Amino acid sequence: MTGTPPVSSPHEPALPEPDRDRAPVPPAAPWLLTTRVTEPAPVVGYLSRPALLGRIDPLDQRRLVVLKAPGGFGKTMLLADLVRRQRERGWLVAWLTLAADDTPAILGAYLAWAFRRAGLDLTTLDDAEAAAPAAPRRAGRQTTLLTRAIEVHAAPCLLVLDDADRLADRDAVETVNALLRYSPRNLHVAVAYRRNPGLDVDGDVLAERGVGLGVSQLRFSAPEIVRFLGADLARGDLEALVARTEGWPVALQLWRNLRGDAARPAPVHDFRGDKGVTANFLGARLLGTLPQADRDFLLDLALFDWIEPALVDEVLGSGDTARRLAALGELDGLLHDRGGGVARLHPLIRDYCAAQRFRETPDRFRRIRIAIARALERRNRLVPAVRHARDAGDDRLVGDILERAGGLRLWIMEGVTRLRALDRSLTPAVLQTHPRVALLHCLVLAMRGKLADARALYEDVERRTEAFTRDREGGDARRLHADGVLVRALLAGFGCLPIGAEAVRAAIAEVVVLADDADGDPTVRGVCAILLCAGNCQRARFDVGRRRAAEAQAHFARCGSRYGVVFRAFHAGAAAAAQGLVSEAVDHYAQAREIVSRFFPEDGGSASILDVLETELAIERNRFRGGAEAPDAGKFRDLGVWFDVYAVACGVAAETVGDAHGAAAALTVVDQADEHAGSLGMTSLVRFVAALRVSVLIAAGRGGEAEQAWADGRLPEAAPALLDLRGQTWREMEVLAEARIRLLVARGEFAAARDVAARLCETTAAHGLVRTLMRGLALAMVIEHLAGDAARAAERLATFLAQVRTTDYPRPLVREGAVSRAVLERLLETSPDEPLRDTAGAMLAHLAGAPPPVAPVMAPREVEVLRELARGARDREIADRLGVSENGVRYHLKSIYRKLRVGGRQDAVGRARDLGLLS
Repeated sequence: MTGTPPVSSPHEPALPEPDRDRAPVPPAAPWLLTTRVTEPAPVVGYLSRPALLGRIDPLDQRRLVVLKAPGGFGKTMLLADLVRRQRERGWLVAWLTLAADDTPAILGAYLAWAFRRAGLDLTTLDDAEAAAPAAPRRAGRQTTLLTRAIEVHAAPCLLVLDDADRLADRDAVETVNALLRYSPRNLHVAVAYRRNPGLDVDGDVLAERGVGLGVSQLRFSAPEIVRFLGADLARGDLEALVARTEGWPVALQLWRNLRGDAARPAPVHDFRGDKGVTANFLGARLLGTLPQADRDFLLDLALFDWIEPALVDEVLGSGDTARRLAALGELDGLLHDRGGGVARLHPLIRDYCAAQRFRETPDRFRRIRIAIARALERRNRLVPAVRHARDAGDDRLVGDILERAGGLRLWIMEGVTRLRALDRSLTPAVLQTHPRVALLHCLVLAMRGKLADARALYEDVERRTEAFTRDREGGDARRLHADGVLVRALLAGFGCLPIGAEAVRAAIAEVVVLADDADGDPTVRGVCAILLCAGNCQRARFDVGRRRAAEAQAHFARCGSRYGVVFRAFHAGAAAAAQGLVSEAVDHYAQAREIVSRFFPEDGGSASILDVLETELAIERNRFRGGAEAPDAGKFRDLGVWFDVYAVACGVAAETVGDAHGAAAALTVVDQADEHAGSLGMTSLVRFVAALRVSVLIAAGRGGEAEQAWADGRLPEAAPALLDLRGQTWREMEVLAEARIRLLVARGEFAAARDVAARLCETTAAHGLVRTLMRGLALAMVIEHLAGDAARAAERLATFLAQVRTTDYPRPLVREGAVSRAVLERLLETSPDEPLRDTAGAMLAHLAGAPPPVAPVMAPREVEVLRELARGARDREIADRLGVSENGVRYHLKSIYRKLRVGGRQDAVGRARDLGLLS
């Protein structure tokens, strides 16, 4: 519409204004179809979209509207809505639905009739047609005279050309181009098509003389989906529906028709493209018109998760996937572009095409699935490779892929989340024929808290393989033996068996042999080293634990296991925190957080473990300010965690809830943890929670119940048993000794309490257990204060303050509340030691809740995301700039919101600036 419109001659007679109120003029030719020049009426449930209408509203400077999208995106209904809107404004509006058999002559006749029905006076055109000598010349002449009549009309006119992609005749296309090129200034044109048949519209759109809308603008947004469905949807259902339909209007219409009772919509997961009317629509309306070769190509493509041209070429033995994909214009907007030439079919179309491929040629379906599995295995993309092998029904291939990938080693190479994804593809047949894969499943069962099932499967495999010495035909007996040893040790750890139990000692002995095998697999040696690190650190043998952690780091570096480094960081960080090495612990946790966020963003389990470990450290430093959800030991049931994590979760939850809501609420938390531990048969955790219950009851002033809880838990009373580090972990020792001291103090047995506290301080000092030592010193101060010995209470406090100057753990003093305040104030009145007085003043500030807000530890990637947020970047922009996926960005945002205790982007930026994270 950029050319010069025809100029009228001053000698031509002026045409009269059309009579807008007269009845539509009948067609000059009886073969003309009224439906082609009539816009469709609104359908039941049609959703008007004012924002889109505003974008395509004709303007003097913008006289062209182009809608380009596949079928079902609402182009026709949107244009019909525009027609009604413009008629209400008094415009003259003509509608024409184009057809494949349109020639210039037919097109000219329909254009004339459309405008005649709209009310345009075409008397001059009729006279000229009667005088025209030949039809071919008549078509061009007819269009020219039509534009002249529009120009003479002078008032704004709108011509809508729907289904323009049906134009097949090149001369007809040129006729429309001529109309666009030489139309008068009062004519506005709106055209819709699936693919451009050759219309010259791009220049006007690019030059902003026109406006173009595509799939991204025509998709329904989440708020529009809610309005369209007219029903309240839970957040999860809405997110699932958005993902399932990708805002495709016709898909939403189909789901609305299928859901039945509007008050109780059908589950979103039941909405598939291979069922019922949805399949009928896709087969007939969308794919039914494709040439057979293109249709077969599309059915094959539907078997791929992502359409990667190189992968498709390899599997199908072709070399032109990219070209053929680009030629499938019918799918424009129904292929999700991942970038780099990689795309994914719309979920519903993929459902339909994959099912159709199986119905039509099941053998080809299986062959392609198997070929995809093998190709993905070569690319080390194990989860989809195994899934494709399973979908092909090839159990042997499933097992072979998992064994070739390392069997049990997949846990430390791929992480818990991906391990579970692999596990979902296992069938009973695979477990029966592949013992090493059965052990992998055994580990997953243990991680899911199904310890009885895990032990039963372990024993079954042990019998079938003659104590892990005979693998399947073609298997590897040495690796089977190593896997059996590892699973035995891991079952003990996940089952929270007492560390001094015979089963644990036997497992550790076998693990030592594997860890020290110079010819062993570095992955196995790394896992063994980290298990030994954990076992030694649990017994406060930190020097040995540190050495084993270094060995694990070296082995994981050799085999390239990032998840192994994360696992090592968990244990090394917890050990450092126990020794009072705060900076070292922070560094370990930050390293783990960075690796998880970059390489395992879907691994919510690792993130949860880090959350609870970091929260524990923040509490000891008295830097936890509440506002976060209290950890729940039960939620770790499916995360594959060991005793320490359960114990930390229980202790942190009880303390944070107690601070916020009182001892009664803390007791509820302890009861829940006890029920969880008992249901899973976690012996050590049951004992830990029993001791924790005693301390909570004492804090609530319920000494009698605390006495009964101690007896019911069959907890030890003598100091040697309380402080034993051979048969229990240091965390068990800590909680038992602390509970026993509090119980003795509540009884008024200060001498006995003093003895336990002294031995606790002696034991912890000897083992470098600084965290527990500081708790013991604080309790020793309480004992002397309540016993009436102010001088000795001050001495214990002075020892604590000297320790806190090197170890940032003021929380033990804060726990003792009023007693700490009284002894601190007396020390400030009597002590001349200025450094001691300064530290005492700082401790009083902690007691008053005065310490300034401390910035949480942020992983480097989280800082980068924060900076992008401060720039106002959206998720896709952040993903592109940082080279991560949008899911990865959303994972980082959740972590940022959690750490900053905010609910949104702007609050996160403001909070980060307040804490100096964006300086």
